[in-house]
Amino acid sequence: MNQEIITFLKAALECSVFRAPTDPGLSYEEILEVGKRVGWQPGEIGDALQYATTQFFGSKRLLPDSNTVASWVFLSREDPEYRNFDAFDFVVSELNARARADGAANARLERSLVVERAVAKGISRRDIEVAITYQIMGNMLTEKDGVLGFPHNDGVRGLPSEQLQTTGAGKPRRNEVRARAYPIVKDVIERRTDGRPKHVESLDAFAEELHKLGYGAFRLWWAQTVAELRHGDPHSSPVSVSVLAAALVEGALTFVVKHARKLGLGVFQSNVFERDTRSWKIDDLVASAASGSDSAILDPQTKNRVVWKHSFEPGSESMRAECCLISRQARRTSVPKKHATRRRLQSKSCAAYSTGYRNFRRLD
Repeated sequence: MNQEIITFLKAALECSVFRAPTDPGLSYEEILEVGKRVGWQPGEIGDALQYATTQFFGSKRLLPDSNTVASWVFLSREDPEYRNFDAFDFVVSELNARARADGAANARLERSLVVERAVAKGISRRDIEVAITYQIMGNMLTEKDGVLGFPHNDGVRGLPSEQLQTTGAGKPRRNEVRARAYPIVKDVIERRTDGRPKHVESLDAFAEELHKLGYGAFRLWWAQTVAELRHGDPHSSPVSVSVLAAALVEGALTFVVKHARKLGLGVFQSNVFERDTRSWKIDDLVASAASGSDSAILDPQTKNRVVWKHSFEPGSESMRAECCLISRQARRTSVPKKHATRRRLQSKSCAAYSTGYRNFRRLD
């Protein structure tokens, strides 16, 4: 098992506590997104995940595993440091005060009350929520029905800062993995509420929009084509990669035509798009995507590059026909195995493109 991935996923789940202390953890889709941003594939992320997380019954998110949270009892300073130990001290001090006044067994306080008192003292709301959640998950505090307490009736407890003076008095320990994971997790969690797509990669983000555009039925086709494109090697299979890329370009432009026309944007206003979709041409889509002034999807340079490549690369009608002709010849003639294999791949790509091409023409 890849220990590097396991360590990174553990750090990512821990960072979720620092970024969203009232809703800690990451969903399966979010943890895949975090891992993909550092270059790992979904399969290897999924294989490593069982060693990095504990999913509690009824929880919608994956949380740090039990061994990780058990280690939180031993406080030490780290670099970067995302814990405010003044906030940690404040929580314990508030409960200590209740223990002195009411006895250890009755040392209880409403979580919301502790938070508001901390904010009034100048501690940020996130810092105090992190301090509470971190100590609850590490079994240093308990919470039931929004009421905080100590896990054992041992009376007044030492402050976290006092523990740091004995165990973490030296130079902070550098945590490179956490430093790498934190900004990614921060961005993923912020996407829950800020209106941005859940995925930062445009091909993945576009899949999320297909249902809103009225083409939810094509999401599987889109996902499969994107997956094939990512697994393709432009050096060993240039035809396959070019054909798949051309299919996605044509698909993306086709899917946004109705939406753009409905909003009255300058793009796709040509009367060409009033005809049956089976009569649309990629050249028309590209040309119209570059029109509309400020509404243009493609700038003139990109348009010219797409048109030029479309004319000479496998995305064009002539090259698609040539590709299929070559594949048929490969089946009929006796050629070296490696060449026949290459041509079979080309034939498969042509078939995939043709299927998508025909489906786009039947959108209406």
